[in-house]
Amino acid sequence: MRQIRKIVLKIAAAGCCLMFVSAMLCSCSSDDDTATPEDGNQRSMRQLTITRASSGMRKAKIDPTSLEAAWQTTDRPTYVNLSAVLSGTLYYGLLTPAKAGVTTTLTGNVMCANADDIAVIFPAVTPVKPSGRDAYFPIDLSGQKGTLDDIGERYHYVYGVAKGVTVKDDIASGTIDEMKSLLSLCKFNFTYGGSPVSVKSVQIGWGSTGSVGYPNTGTASLTDPDNVHAEGDTPSGPLTITLDKPTGDGVVYVALFPCDDRLTFHFTVSDGTNTYTATKTAKMLEGKYYEVDIALE
Repeated sequence: MRQIRKIVLKIAAAGCCLMFVSAMLCSCSSDDDTATPEDGNQRSMRQLTITRASSGMRKAKIDPTSLEAAWQTTDRPTYVNLSAVLSGTLYYGLLTPAKAGVTTTLTGNVMCANADDIAVIFPAVTPVKPSGRDAYFPIDLSGQKGTLDDIGERYHYVYGVAKGVTVKDDIASGTIDEMKSLLSLCKFNFTYGGSPVSVKSVQIGWGSTGSVGYPNTGTASLTDPDNVHAEGDTPSGPLTITLDKPTGDGVVYVALFPCDDRLTFHFTVSDGTNTYTATKTAKMLEGKYYEVDIALE
């Protein structure tokens, strides 16, 4: 087990305007010099700069030997104004890396006011604020392909907060002390009779037979910004990982919801011709990496 990521995060101002959702909708474009109207809490679209050395940050390209990762210019992390969420309004949008690399600059405009708390989440999410209910963002683990590149691009969510940003005119600034991974990353080594299995697909379920299923989706509540965790929904079937091409070495990477208690996991593995099964009991903590050997029957 070890920390999955380390990165220096720098979020700088950009000239593009981002979509946001609120009780009052405002629109802008790069060709419009009219100032964005303020809402009832003096929030308006401002250029945000966040700088801080941040541990646990997630990027899209992962080095399989060191698990160090690098930003890609196609990444689109999401910002959410947490202070506005707590007052009943949802403002969010996308940020863009200026360059690929372990260290990058993220750019974007953010709807905010002085002293607001701003969350950064990767990969991109669409937060939801149902009427009369707490705000949250969804997590979807379905459709995994069993590779580090796929997980880095679409799974294993991370979260961090720039607390109390400082605003002067149309410029805002702040820092993120730390970002954390919300899920667990597993490297499964599947063998049969001591030899690696050429894995084409894996199904994961809870219990000795897997009949309970495994959460394919979940949520992370934004009600308590300092205590955000991924929670799986009620299972409706197994989590299925389908590889684009079979692995010859039996290695499959999977992002899973953390579990604080030891649970029984059931695996059904196919090489396209034969089907194998195994069970494993484990607990997994958020932000941790696990390498697990699984002998199939």
